[in-house]
Amino acid sequence: MVELRLGQESVARTRKIIHVDMDAFYASVEQRDNSSYRGKPLVVGGSPNQRGVVAAASYEARKFGIRSAMPSVTAIAKCPGLIFVRPRFDVYREISAAIHAIFKRYSDLVEGVALDEAYLDVTENRQNIPYASTIARHIKTAISQETQLTATAGVSINKFLAKMASGQNKPNGLSCYAVRLYNIRLIT
Repeated sequence: MVELRLGQESVARTRKIIHVDMDAFYASVEQRDNSSYRGKPLVVGGSPNQRGVVAAASYEARKFGIRSAMPSVTAIAKCPGLIFVRPRFDVYREISAAIHAIFKRYSDLVEGVALDEAYLDVTENRQNIPYASTIARHIKTAISQETQLTATAGVSINKFLAKMASGQNKPNGLSCYAVRLYNIRLIT
């Protein structure tokens, strides 16, 4: 269904997709677990001395133009005080499993894209909550309380639009794309 109408009946029939994207996941885990890293530009990845690559950059590092997949030598040139941390994938997988357990409280229709990202179809959900934005708020709160990490969520009628919505308010945001007669508008 492409048209959103007011009223409970229409809301119940509209497909509801949530895209959840953890905020600078690997870097945020490292900053959470080591207080000396908090508030500082940090990357998780290989050393610039060993032809390494940035796997994740904290928001403090992103201010210098540092991004994932950037060569570490380029990253250190952009920010000489940059902190490099080796990845701890076992820890990231464990946290990801805990986050997916939160998703499962609301829907069995969860499609993991990576350790830090997933789509949920909550059209029919375990809690019988009529609004996907309400579910997204509940999920974000649970993630924050249970992992001490933040996530950004996007809500819409399909995966493409939900992903676009989640990119609008990073970090720790929530955006909804509503579709009315093929006109897309952002609701924040």
